Amino acid sequence: MARKPAHEQFDTLKAIQDCAFDLFGRYGYDGVSIGDISTAAKLSKGALYWHYTSKEALYLACLRRLHALFDSYIFDVMRAEADPVAAVLALFNGISRLLQDPLVRNGIAGYWLIPDSPDTAELAAGQRAFEARSVEVIRSVLARGVELGHFDFGDDLDDMSRAIISIVEAVVLPLRHATPEEVRRTLGVLARTLFRAYDKRGLLPQF
Repeated sequence: MARKPAHEQFDTLKAIQDCAFDLFGRYGYDGVSIGDISTAAKLSKGALYWHYTSKEALYLACLRRLHALFDSYIFDVMRAEADPVAAVLALFNGISRLLQDPLVRNGIAGYWLIPDSPDTAELAAGQRAFEARSVEVIRSVLARGVELGHFDFGDDLDDMSRAIISIVEAVVLPLRHATPEEVRRTLGVLARTLFRAYDKRGLLPQF
C-alpha cells in the first residue's frame, strides 16, 4: 500500500484517535470493536490497522490521552503550585475545567471498565500506575500543608490522599451530565467540606 502524504496521514490518525477516544470513553474496552471505530471514523479496517496494530494499542493510546488531560487540568497545576492551599483549590478548579473540555462531553466512564484478563494486563497496569502517580501528587501537597501548619490529618494522610483520588473519580464520571454551574456548586461543597474538617485555621475557600 502506498504511503499517503503527511497531511492525509495526520487527518486519518486524528480521526481514528478522536473516534476511538470517544467510543472507549462511552462504552469501555469490551464494548467497542475495531469495526465500530473504523465505521465512526469513516475508514476501512485496513486504514486503521495501518496506524495501530491492535485494539489494545489503540486503547492504550487513548488511555494515555486521558491521563494527559487529567495532568494538564489538575495534577501538573498542583505540582507547579508552591502554596499547598492553592494547590488543593487547583484540584477542584481543575476538575471543573476538565469537565468542560469537548473531549469528555460524551463521557469517560468507560476507561474505568478495563477487563481483568491477560490480554489487557498492560492497560490495567497503565491505569494503576497513573492513579499511583496522582495519589503521590496529592499526598505531597497535603504533606506540605501539614508542614506549614495549614492542615491536620492526624494519621490519615495516606488514606486521605487515596480518598481524594476516589472523590475525583466519583465526581468526574457522572457530572458530565450536569451544567457548569451545577458542577461548580458540587465541587464547592466538597472543597468547603475538606477545609472545614482539616484546615487548622478554620478558613473556608471561596469557590
